[in-house]
Amino acid sequence: MSARTRSALVLLALVGAAPAVHAAGPVGAVAADCAGVSGWSQDPDAPATQIDVHLYFDGPAGDPAAVGVPLTANRILDAGCRGEQCQHGFFGALPLSRLDGQPHGVHAYGIDTNGDPNLELSASPAVYTCPPLPIAGGVKRHIAGPSILDQWHFSTYFDLMKAADLDLAGTPVGTTVDGPPQLAVAEGTTAPLWLLDQGFRRLVAPEVLGAWRFDPATAAVMPADALDALPEGTPLAARPMLVQGTGPEVWLLDEHQCGADDPHPACAEPPEPTTGDPGETTTSAGSATGPDDESTGDGGSSSTSSSGGSGEIVTSSPTEDATASDTGDAGASGDEGGCGCRGTPPAGAWLLLLPLLLRRRAARRR
Repeated sequence: MSARTRSALVLLALVGAAPAVHAAGPVGAVAADCAGVSGWSQDPDAPATQIDVHLYFDGPAGDPAAVGVPLTANRILDAGCRGEQCQHGFFGALPLSRLDGQPHGVHAYGIDTNGDPNLELSASPAVYTCPPLPIAGGVKRHIAGPSILDQWHFSTYFDLMKAADLDLAGTPVGTTVDGPPQLAVAEGTTAPLWLLDQGFRRLVAPEVLGAWRFDPATAAVMPADALDALPEGTPLAARPMLVQGTGPEVWLLDEHQCGADDPHPACAEPPEPTTGDPGETTTSAGSATGPDDESTGDGGSSSTSSSGGSGEIVTSSPTEDATASDTGDAGASGDEGGCGCRGTPPAGAWLLLLPLLLRRRAARRR
């Protein structure tokens, strides 16, 4: 046997002994509760790549009754994963139409990066049982017809929740939604994106863009001063929420937009907090202030408070960021710095009051 033949045989033996490389499908896990669908998914053949995940509600992939949602596993998780897995998290919202107190399932599949089979994740299908969301505050805006649903790209599966007629009756009626959404950006910019609604400009934050199914490419370009001249309303909610009772009417739950001098309760100005001037000398109600009351001679002012008949005097030093107040109970001192706890006079308080008491006694003798 020649040396060349022996070398060829050795090479074949080495190649044959090498372990075969088998492609692997995606791995991961899924869970569902009333907060949404979450989990992680990763392709072992490309562990650093953020892969897609497909959710199917009410049936597995291929079931005509199932409704699919594509996601990307690009979130960072802090639980339910280990190591690199936690860099490949995903989250999906539940369809509002399935918040009905009945059990529903959701299937999750990791989408392979190189054409291997898309595998169903561990714990799929995840099952959730959730009640309808409460209807609290805000207004209900009538959707003027099926064409408006189409113009806004609302989904009666994901966005529409059944509600009790009594709850709907207690919700004030707002302006009707009777036209397509009008998006706008200022000249020379692509952000922020605004929804022109009811005479207001309302911020469309990037994180809610997908939930509202808006296309920024359809936004009108406006002069910046014309856009800024519109009053700014409330930003759009995280997702659209449509409700329907036993009747045919469909409503969009929204916030009331406050115009100038709007009498709506939601537009009332919050009361301004009242704070005392720390440089003033204050006395509690019912105590008499005479000409003998003086400030301390250290360049700052002190505040005294009588407890309403107990004879106890509490003095706060100007160097302390606290204000004494009358509690209304005999013998009780005021809160210190708003902490709601009982204060005690500083150890040197009586030394500060001693010159004042001596001057009063001398005045009485004269």
